[in-house]
Formats: sequence, C-alpha cells, structure tokens
Amino acid sequence: MLVIPLQLGYLYLSKEQGNIAGITTIETKSVLNSASIGEFHFSLFGYTSPLAEVSFNGQGISDQTTADTTGYFEFNNRFSPYSPREACLSSKDQFGRISSPVCLAPFPTQYDVTIGPVIIPPTISLDKPDYFTGDEVILTGQTIPGSEINLSMFTSQDSGRAPSGLARMTSFWGGVKRRLQNLLIKPVEAFSIPQLTAKSDSKGNFSISLPSSSAQNYRLFTQVDYQDESSPNSLALSLKILPVWMIIIKFFGFIWSLLKSRLLEVVILLEIVALLAHLIRIFLHPYYLSHNKAIILYENRLPVLEESHPLVKT
Repeated sequence: MLVIPLQLGYLYLSKEQGNIAGITTIETKSVLNSASIGEFHFSLFGYTSPLAEVSFNGQGISDQTTADTTGYFEFNNRFSPYSPREACLSSKDQFGRISSPVCLAPFPTQYDVTIGPVIIPPTISLDKPDYFTGDEVILTGQTIPGSEINLSMFTSQDSGRAPSGLARMTSFWGGVKRRLQNLLIKPVEAFSIPQLTAKSDSKGNFSISLPSSSAQNYRLFTQVDYQDESSPNSLALSLKILPVWMIIIKFFGFIWSLLKSRLLEVVILLEIVALLAHLIRIFLHPYYLSHNKAIILYENRLPVLEESHPLVKT
C-alpha cells in the first residue's frame, strides 16, 4: 500500500513537464555522432603472383584485395589516415605460402596520392627441411608470370640446434647428433654460392634445382626482376644437407619420439613379455619336460605285486 503513493508522487511531482497518465514526454536534445575515416584518398597498385590474396596493414589501415591472373593488384581510392603512418604489404599465394612484407614509408595524407608499382617478393618453399647428400633438392615458388627470379645462397655456421627431425629427442641424443655433425661440418665464415636464375611460367610458377653433393647448411632467398625493378628479398629458408649415415640417427630418433609419449605402456608391455618368457622357460624347458616324462615312465613301470598277509588265511 505504501508503494502506490510513492509512485504517484514521483509521477506528478517530478521536475519533468508534460506527464500525462504515466506517459512521460522526454525533452529532446540534439546529439552529434561522427566517425572520422580520413579526408583524402590514396591509390596503391603493384604486382605479385596470380590470384594471390594481398593484405595492406598498418596503424589505422587494414585492407585486402586479390590479384588478377597477371598478378596485378590495386587498392583504389581508399581513405588516407589522418597522420602519416607506416604500412606493409604482403601476399598469400594459391598454395598458402606467405611472402615477406614490403613496408612503405609514411605517405602524404594532406592530398590525394597514388603509390606504385609495388613489387612483392616471391613466395618460396622446400618440400622438406632436411636432405641427404645426393638427394634431389627442388626449390619451388610463385611470383609474377614471365619474370626472372634470382636465387642467392649462403653457407651459415652451425647454430647448434638439432634439426627438426630430431627435435623431440632427449638432450643426450641431441648432444650426440650435434657432436657428430660438428665433426663432419666445420664452422666456417659465411660465403655465397654463384647466383642461380630461373624464369616463371605463364601462371607464375617456378622451380630451381639446388646442389646437394656435400654436407652443408645453407640460407637462401629469392628476388624477382620486373620492369627493370627488383623486389625486396623473399623470406629466407634454411637448407640442411646431411651425410647419408645420419639416416640411422634420424631413424632411432624417430623411434624414440614415438616411444617417449607412451613410455609407461611400453614398460608395462616389456614386463609382460619378460614374465611370459620366464614362464615359458620354466614350464617348456626341454630339461623340465624330459625330467617330468622320466618320472612318469618310471612310476608307470613299477611292478605290482600281491602278497598275502601273515594274518590273512587264504
């Protein structure tokens, strides 16, 4: 009962005017909402591999487009940020490989500007991280169709890290592997190998055969030349050429990586096998069998004699 008077007092004694039968007329006030996206525009164009996804990212800038079948792409008539800021371009080719970023200097934001052409580096990959001497090593990638690719290779000092195939081994096996590899591959100062070149096909694909005659560690990257301009360096890849006998160590490392995750189950299984072997040795041993058979034969051949007892009258 006390709630109703309080509600009525609040309704009719409030400062707001124009209250009729519980309907409040709210006094309207003008509110200005605004979102700032920039005043001037920029356009950016360049070249990469065909049908690649091109991303343009930076502080206050985030955009994406797709290159056409010739590798040409553009960001047309986009809003410029309010202040000059650095932004970077990168592309992802049709196989999911990512290029190294191409970062642009802050461009003017007080007037419309056109930027380009920007040549994005090739995307490259190796089919596996480690190779053995004599293996066929093929570097593949994608870039602008019909363009020339330059490959640069350098030998690098052994960093002491175990290769990825042995990454799951214990520190003992890792130390053994590093010692053996250091005996074969001596640390030397980095030096370059004569530059190799290739040309991309109409779809932007290219491949380069790499040397694998001697055990060595390499670092390599590529550049593309287009319209008398060279792209920045691609992502650098590590190439390890291992001696053939390293297959044995890698094999045992692979076996150990499989067993380590189920070490308890392996121990239990070995205990069961040892117990079964012990039981078989006891009960199926030739001496045990012959001994038992001899006793049985001896007992079966004992003569059975019936003699009358002196107290028993026949």
